[in-house]
Amino acid sequence: MGTSPIPFTTQVLKSRENSSASQQASDFNSLLPASHRTGHDHIVVPDLETNFLKRELLVERLNDIQDWLWICGRPMPPRPLHHQILLSRDIAISESPDLHLVWSKNRIFLKPIPPYLFEPDFWAAHIIQDDELTKCARGYLFSYTALIAYQSDFRIAKEKGLLPYYIEWEAWKDFAKEILQGHDYASVNPRYWYGELRLSRLNKVYRIRKGFILRGYSKIAAHSVYGDLIRDNFAALATILGYVVIVLTAMQVGLGVERLQEDEAFQNASYGFTVFSIIAPLAAGMGIFLLVLVIFISNWIVTKDYEVKRFQEMGVEPFWREGYKKEKTPSFTSRNPTISNEREV
Repeated sequence: MGTSPIPFTTQVLKSRENSSASQQASDFNSLLPASHRTGHDHIVVPDLETNFLKRELLVERLNDIQDWLWICGRPMPPRPLHHQILLSRDIAISESPDLHLVWSKNRIFLKPIPPYLFEPDFWAAHIIQDDELTKCARGYLFSYTALIAYQSDFRIAKEKGLLPYYIEWEAWKDFAKEILQGHDYASVNPRYWYGELRLSRLNKVYRIRKGFILRGYSKIAAHSVYGDLIRDNFAALATILGYVVIVLTAMQVGLGVERLQEDEAFQNASYGFTVFSIIAPLAAGMGIFLLVLVIFISNWIVTKDYEVKRFQEMGVEPFWREGYKKEKTPSFTSRNPTISNEREV
């Protein structure tokens, strides 16, 4: 099925207050965010000549595990927003394309549609030149035609800030109609062949497939403090120990039965399980503390390494630490005050 690189012609932004169509077509900067974080964690003004759009739309981390996505979700469009509410999921805003349509426990993460994706002239000038960028943008918009199907979904989207406030229902219907009429799964990024993806399974896949044992795919739903990690692990251990206590009690009753007193296999099993119930909790407790220690050391090493690299990129030095010459003038001023967007990844 042949499709146009630009999936729509509807001028959705014509309904924008205090703006003319000619101004919107020529001034794309007004549709961009106020600032942008680069791959090196510099905060810069968005620049369409750099990798800004790639960081906004590409889903390379999910494409890296494309053959494992069937474990994390089904190859079907996402359910509408009203259905997400029925599933007791809170809608959490994330501007990361890697988290769009990813869910965890009672939350689903959604990336709001940026205003520039509603502008056909913007597509012609900045998107369709890159095939991967075009496929990701088309798939991203297609996902929203599934999320916003009814007026109830539209109201939820406006309340949650998933759509610009000035877009009207009729304009959205015309826009979605064009997206769907020109839709072809071969023309969108394979990530969007799948809808909702479970974060816990994405973490497991990344740990097994990519070797990110401690970090997984995302730590967005992980424990924020070590105390919570210890508490939750010991809560799981306590649940297991509850079962052990039930088994030991049953064995103790069994040893009082004459028939089982003469059963050598039962005697050996009781002996082994008794020893196990004494040693296992101690070993499990030590394992939990060892795990927390490993995570702490890993985070400490990564943080210190990042700090050194970050200071070098910022062009500053930690003058308050020992080892730096006293004649160096303490200053927080960067030796490279103008940070070029070319340093973006």
